[in-house]
Amino acid sequence: MMPRRLLFGLAAMLLALGPAAAIAKPLVHAIPSDIASLDPADIRGQQDQEIGTNVYERLVRMKFNARPDGTLMADPVEVVPELAESWTVDGPVITFKLKPGIKFYPTGNPMTSEDVRYSFERLTRIAGNGRNQAGIAGLFKAEQVEAVDPLTVKITFTDGDGKPTAVPVALTSMKFQQFAVIDSVEVKKHVTAEDPWANEWLKKNLATTGPYYIANRALGQQLELKAVPNHWSGQQPPFEDVVLRVIGNADLVSLIKGGVVDYAAEGLTGRQYDALAASGFPVLHGETPSILRLHMAMDKEPFTDPKVRQAVLYAIPHDRILKTALSGRGKRQICLYNAEDWTCTNNYEKYKADLNKAKELLKEAGKPALSFDFWYSTALPYNSDIAIIIADSLKQIGVTANLKPTPALQLLDAVRARINGVDQNMSGMLLNEGVIWLNDPSTLTNLGLVTKTPTAGFTNWARFSDPQVDELHLKYRNSADRDGRKAAYQTIQDKVAASASTLNPAILVGRTIVVSPKITGVTFSQDPYVRYMYLKPKS
Repeated sequence: MMPRRLLFGLAAMLLALGPAAAIAKPLVHAIPSDIASLDPADIRGQQDQEIGTNVYERLVRMKFNARPDGTLMADPVEVVPELAESWTVDGPVITFKLKPGIKFYPTGNPMTSEDVRYSFERLTRIAGNGRNQAGIAGLFKAEQVEAVDPLTVKITFTDGDGKPTAVPVALTSMKFQQFAVIDSVEVKKHVTAEDPWANEWLKKNLATTGPYYIANRALGQQLELKAVPNHWSGQQPPFEDVVLRVIGNADLVSLIKGGVVDYAAEGLTGRQYDALAASGFPVLHGETPSILRLHMAMDKEPFTDPKVRQAVLYAIPHDRILKTALSGRGKRQICLYNAEDWTCTNNYEKYKADLNKAKELLKEAGKPALSFDFWYSTALPYNSDIAIIIADSLKQIGVTANLKPTPALQLLDAVRARINGVDQNMSGMLLNEGVIWLNDPSTLTNLGLVTKTPTAGFTNWARFSDPQVDELHLKYRNSADRDGRKAAYQTIQDKVAASASTLNPAILVGRTIVVSPKITGVTFSQDPYVRYMYLKPKS
């Protein structure tokens, strides 16, 4: 036991120092799985992208606007300066002026235009998510980026054929985490003949101007961030310490109620969110573009017939899914692309739940009874509820869905094997949730609608293939002809909805977050990631 005199002396000292001297509790963020790669050009999953958003900085960042409930919502297009001081747009060319005096941590190397040029060159050189995102912006070759002087960068955006083009989403794309600026001087020290872009080193290390550095890491358990001392911006994060704790199969509700976890946006069902809300925890929801989709393997029975695929869509009980599995958070998605996409035709509206219509279509197809495998990831708790609800509805039209709950990484391997033609055994229907960050049709079309090639169709699990869709996308992907572009992508939407095979939108899930009652500053954005810089303790 502590001596009484010492106890009183310690209490008096703390009172004299005031509240600012109190030991600040770290912000603890629950994540479902560990981080695989820290390299902005080679991210492997959501956790990789989320930490990259917080430890790296870009030329521009999202503009957030306050909402009545105290949360912040990102503007879908508008950006504000981050590492860039200003920029000018001249047709296909954007010239950025960099802020002076910025240094990387911990090297102290000054950030220059060469760091920007080198960072963007890596995006074009390394096969992965970064290269795909760069292509969406109209950046395909290193030669498109010029370091004019130490604080000036000029980028000439092009279409896929190399023709200079005023790509509509070029500037707003620069806010995404793949366009992080890295310390080229430091990174080049770790280049090898086998690894000319230091990919292996950057998977495990940072070379950043950002507000946090990695203080400690226990693989598979947790990663601890600490605020960079005397950050170049003159602003320090409200939370000096952030712990990303891998939850796995732990009881997340109990951890939140016990004050062990302060922030969670994954790993909970609708019922669990309701229970936490009833216990006084803020449960916040934003209609960010996280969309639940259904894909049917149209190259294999029973989904070779479009009438069978359409029948399945007519049997999806959207209202029941929303009420039972998601506790009313979310809404039905009726556009192939993001709900706010400027080309939307909302032509999935016709697939309202109608079991009689579904039965008629199956009868016309000569398949009044059939069965198939129904694949989904176990990573999201509500996936099982949704799959069971869909299977129950299909049973009412004579269709048996054989549920295939599969661990996320195992499912990803099987999905990629089918897409890449490595393994032909997977068939049936796939349920997944995806996010397209831009309210523009080019990204989703390039990923999941065009025929699989080395540069496109990376998520085309259904094996949808239509020469007209390929042709229209190739012609209008980065076109400055707004009217022609809109007409092209509306034609694509009509063809895809009629096919009813791939990327069929079902539910706009959005993003639901639960936080400690002592925290404010929650953000919602097109990319579904937390921003630690905005989170702060309530006064």
